[in-house]
Amino acid sequence: MSRPWYETIFDERYQELFGPLEQDPEVEVFQMVRLLTLPPGASLVDLGCGRGRHTIPLSLKGYRVTGVDLSEVMLNLARERASRERATVEWVREDMRTFVRPGAFDACLSLFTSFGYFCDEENQGVLMNVARSLKESGVFLLDLRNVRKGLSGENIDRTITVPSGRLSLRVRFDRTTRRARAESTLVRSDGIRISSAFEVRIYSEEELTGMLSRAGMRVMAIHGSLDGAPFTSSAERMVVIARR
Repeated sequence: MSRPWYETIFDERYQELFGPLEQDPEVEVFQMVRLLTLPPGASLVDLGCGRGRHTIPLSLKGYRVTGVDLSEVMLNLARERASRERATVEWVREDMRTFVRPGAFDACLSLFTSFGYFCDEENQGVLMNVARSLKESGVFLLDLRNVRKGLSGENIDRTITVPSGRLSLRVRFDRTTRRARAESTLVRSDGIRISSAFEVRIYSEEELTGMLSRAGMRVMAIHGSLDGAPFTSSAERMVVIARR
């Protein structure tokens, strides 16, 4: 039986395939801290932390940070960078469907569309775990691709030049399953071709509000980016702020 995509995609290919699509993490960390008004020394968990591109800068700003990820490859990269930069981070290899630390965190971060990997029941379970892991009045930041674009059936076909070659991204939305499938293909300058594919469940604002409510959280705001821009149909992102 083949392994699910989220157990295989986060490997040595990740940086070349997805790194060019990422924004400056230092800028994003500054925006998140301001958006959430995080107090100095707050305890944070980065759920799906990958190679620690947000986790480490947050630690260097004085926050007590736990990075959780399923990929040992990504966590090893994160540990190596943290060691080089003398950042103190607790790294935990665990599936977000099972990670729970009751009442431990002031804030939970789910960034760069790290939510929606599973079936509806399991995705709801992830939110339940988040709520249980937050302190009373703790805050949850959920950063997703603009849901309105997916629900409208908008497809993406884009090719960009990156340092290692030409990167093509193709996204298709299935109205029946309400899942988006993304395929990335890199043709490197040396002629080598690498590719990867993943899919996530796309939830409407109303669905997410209901799911968060069932988990014991209430939506406080929805923004169109981490800098707090209005959420509109043309926004690139959907940033949901919820509180326990």
